[in-house]
Amino acid sequence: MAYYGQFWGTSDAAGIPAPFCACPVCEEARREGGRSVRLRSCFRLSDEIMLDLGADAVTQSMRFGCLKDVEHLLITHTHEDHLNAHMFMQLVWDKGSRGKTLHCYLTDKAMEIIDAWRTTPWILKGALLDFERRGLVEFHQLQFGQRVQVGECMVTPFRGNHPGNVGELSGMYLVELPDGRRLFYGLDSGPWFEESIAALAGCHIDVFITEACLGTSDIRHPNHMSLQDAYEQVCRLVEQGTLDSSSTVYLTHINHGTSHKEMVSAVERMGFPVPTVVAYDGLKTLSCDSQE
Repeated sequence: MAYYGQFWGTSDAAGIPAPFCACPVCEEARREGGRSVRLRSCFRLSDEIMLDLGADAVTQSMRFGCLKDVEHLLITHTHEDHLNAHMFMQLVWDKGSRGKTLHCYLTDKAMEIIDAWRTTPWILKGALLDFERRGLVEFHQLQFGQRVQVGECMVTPFRGNHPGNVGELSGMYLVELPDGRRLFYGLDSGPWFEESIAALAGCHIDVFITEACLGTSDIRHPNHMSLQDAYEQVCRLVEQGTLDSSSTVYLTHINHGTSHKEMVSAVERMGFPVPTVVAYDGLKTLSCDSQE
């Protein structure tokens, strides 16, 4: 099994360029394309494992690849830019090419949205229970702090500081790869709870993916992080040994207040204590094969 860790989207819920926005960042993205354009956040860890499948999932699969082999889907929270109900309808239209169940994992209270979808006739045409009976999709509830096996990987969800559609707190995921490396995916984390920071003490992370939603803004938001917040978070994790010079930090979930070029320049000026990359759509973070 190949693990490549590719960003399929790196924006916040608005996307860049945002459809109703003519700000300088959005207009630059329309002119220049390339790394200036960001689809909504989504990450493909391997052929079999995805993290989030949101509002741009159809476009992302056109751009980056078929979802036929995906068996496991880790959902951070229930906002539509991270969880798109329509994608379960797509399972019905696959012409029988998959032949496998999509296992979808949600943390704690987030499962309540699935209960609502099962009894709501205008969501998935009221057919979700039928999809489950046919083995197209199966939902699993994860508990914060409990380590579980997902495919070949071991996964531990951590509590983020960001409420979703049913009032749940977002899930951040520590993923242990078969080759021993660890990847952390923490989007819509907000300023971290102390319990989540403390739980990573003594746990070395090789690939650390974090939000920098507010970019270079000096706004302090209760449920999102700016570049300055991300910097301070990284420094704390370095102090406790979670990150070091062998780690790589990737900044993602970026809004249209700061362009890609501005983010890159700001990261260089700030001097992060570990190698830090401003993520862009299509960027790959890993290159390894499983040992099995």
